[in-house]
Amino acid sequence: MNPSEEITMQKPSGTTACVIFAVTLLIFLASSIHQVGDSKYSMLVSYSLLKRGTFTLDGYGLPRPGHFQQEGNVPHSQIYQLEVVNGRLFYHFPTGSSILSIPFVAGLDLVGVSPVNPDGSYNRVGEILIQVGTASFLMATLASILYLTSRLLLPFWWSVVIALSGVLGTQVWSTASRGLWSHTWGTLLLGCVVLTLVTQEKGNRPLNPILLATVLSWTYFVRPTNSVSILAITVYILIFHRRLFIRYAATGAAWFAAFVAYSLHNFGQILPRYYRGYHLHFGSFWTAVAGNLISPSRGLFVFVPVLIFVTYLLARYWRKLPLPRLVVLALAAAAGHVVLVSCFDPWWAGHSYGPRYFTDLVPWFALLGILGVRAMLDSHGEPGTRSGSFGFRIELVVAGILLLLSVLIHGHGAFSHAARMWNVKPVDVDQQPARVWDWRRPQFLAGLLPVQPP
Repeated sequence: MNPSEEITMQKPSGTTACVIFAVTLLIFLASSIHQVGDSKYSMLVSYSLLKRGTFTLDGYGLPRPGHFQQEGNVPHSQIYQLEVVNGRLFYHFPTGSSILSIPFVAGLDLVGVSPVNPDGSYNRVGEILIQVGTASFLMATLASILYLTSRLLLPFWWSVVIALSGVLGTQVWSTASRGLWSHTWGTLLLGCVVLTLVTQEKGNRPLNPILLATVLSWTYFVRPTNSVSILAITVYILIFHRRLFIRYAATGAAWFAAFVAYSLHNFGQILPRYYRGYHLHFGSFWTAVAGNLISPSRGLFVFVPVLIFVTYLLARYWRKLPLPRLVVLALAAAAGHVVLVSCFDPWWAGHSYGPRYFTDLVPWFALLGILGVRAMLDSHGEPGTRSGSFGFRIELVVAGILLLLSVLIHGHGAFSHAARMWNVKPVDVDQQPARVWDWRRPQFLAGLLPVQPP
């Protein structure tokens, strides 16, 4: 048995996964920037379900917004997180995260942290504390999952690096852990799916089609853009695991039927308004694609430069990549996601830090990084090559520099008030989206450069 085979057969260390969880949890909790925008009132929904068994938010002293007057990105009411349907007050954004977060809301309620004051009114401070604590816990869990996934293919230290870079060098730190965005639960669930797929492809455990369809259904309930990954995985199951497809499809159909029943009961529509694609527009598609990938304040490769190295690994070692079916699956899901989010209005993701819309893809990016590193190690371990060769050392140096830049960029987003305020100063980015192209004032350097005159 050669060394690479020994590496892939080692069992993951549960102790190390726990240490990674604890370290990243402390980092997330210590990060000072909190982002509770779209997710405002989502924990109030959890509380309402827990205490009253209803999704409605009437009776908590909230100002009632007017009805939405038109299909578009910005509703007439300034309280954009709420909507009135048939005279009842609802949270406008997906409620999947609210349902999944009920155990956290219940547990914190026992120690006196609640989104509701003693007089029954809304408690914004309590909401923020619950969101930050829950999001930090979930994203620390994701770090452990990335480590366990890596250990199926990589040596110990490479797996530690992949796990830490996957959460500290990406939007996980600067976005998903800063509040309970719909991305937060979706990214964790997709991380579990990726771990399941890798485990199956390695032959360690067969797929459970019912469990897989259930987890994927919930990725849709928390954020409908995850439908791209669901579609890609469904095609993968149909092609490579056809005997499992009937149970997989039946489970997914059952969950979707339950979702339709929920929507009909609460909104009188087959799908809630957020799921009906009102924010999809195609007039600025190519501008959006470029902006999402390379603009100085929203570009994926600008804010996560380590992905440049991952791209290099995929191109350089394409013929040596292990688990090629998962490589194609990850690339298809990523490409479809780029197309979908580039049809959004606003494609620049409103008031956020960097490429927020790509947070959901972190598990796929981590998988591609794992497979690329495995191919690189195998290539330099072949007879006639030396792991200490000049080319290999250059690759490691470049990777280290790009990874360090990624961590610094997202650490800045997690700690810098100036980076957060970049969205509104000197002018609101939603009013002047051309700001995302300005290299004189990129968001990742906000507060670090001299203030430029208008």
